[in-house]
Amino acid sequence: MKTPFTILTGWLGAGKTTALNRMLGVASGKRIAVLVNELGRIAIDTRLIVGRGSDVLELAGGCVCCSIDVKNDLWDGIGDVVARTQPDHVVLETTGIAEPAAILEGLVRRGSADNDADGIRRPRSRGELLLDRIVPAGVVCVVDAEAGADALATRDEARNQAATADRVLIAKLDVASPEAVARCHARLDALAPHAERAAFPDAEARAMMAWVVEPRELRAWQAGTRRAEVGEGHGHHHHNQLVAISFADDAPLVGARVLAVISQLGDRLVRAKGFVHLADHTRGFVERAGIRTDLRDAGAWPGPPRTELVLIGDGLDEAAIRRALWACRSGS
Repeated sequence: MKTPFTILTGWLGAGKTTALNRMLGVASGKRIAVLVNELGRIAIDTRLIVGRGSDVLELAGGCVCCSIDVKNDLWDGIGDVVARTQPDHVVLETTGIAEPAAILEGLVRRGSADNDADGIRRPRSRGELLLDRIVPAGVVCVVDAEAGADALATRDEARNQAATADRVLIAKLDVASPEAVARCHARLDALAPHAERAAFPDAEARAMMAWVVEPRELRAWQAGTRRAEVGEGHGHHHHNQLVAISFADDAPLVGARVLAVISQLGDRLVRAKGFVHLADHTRGFVERAGIRTDLRDAGAWPGPPRTELVLIGDGLDEAAIRRALWACRSGS
């Protein structure tokens, strides 16, 4: 039996980790292996996955659809997880800029990499063995109902994610205005008319999990297979100036001032998340997702207090942001 493999994608801040936590929270009796791909040198999302599957693998430091090292880590990691824990399902939570078709195309190419031009079959590669163990089961795209219309209108990656998905999970309906929801659906009507759309109230987490992991016929997988077979890889790369900045500091910071620094970055900042060592030595979690920024209590520190933040945006000045965050320091 092959292990189903689902890609959970969506633009930065859409709500992928929240959806994954809802799934894992009701996954009793089902072994779900989770792979998390993050931008930046600090892995934040893996610490936010509270339900935890049968195995969790971090893929930090690059976009899994275009970074060679991370690509290799992904497929090797999936193979190792499947062999070690024999999960019922594997879920990959991608970075917010990943393109699912490129990920699946990479799997096909990895599986056929050991075929020489003369047609002679070489010993089976790890990629070929992996294809014997897993089967792509779906691409689920999470779309923010509040800010999704703007992302789908202005970001190539967000459009590609929706266009190649077989399912679209609408998130943040509880905070979105009727006008924002209507704009979001209008964009999806144009980009992804083939994809089933769904949303699930809090009490329906089990139904959401069943819907996400249900195997589907993948448009992206079929397209990737055809491109790989005829040797027409699309040379994927990202066209914008998005950068990921990691910031770490042991000194306590004034929370209100941290929020001010984030606010001053304006529309250039697409996503921010991380734990903050607050001036009263409590643990805060700061997040910019869509159009909202907040700082909330994150419970007790599991170890020594330390601020660890990741900020992602267009043409951000890393040195200037570091200076501004250092200026948030309070007395030790």
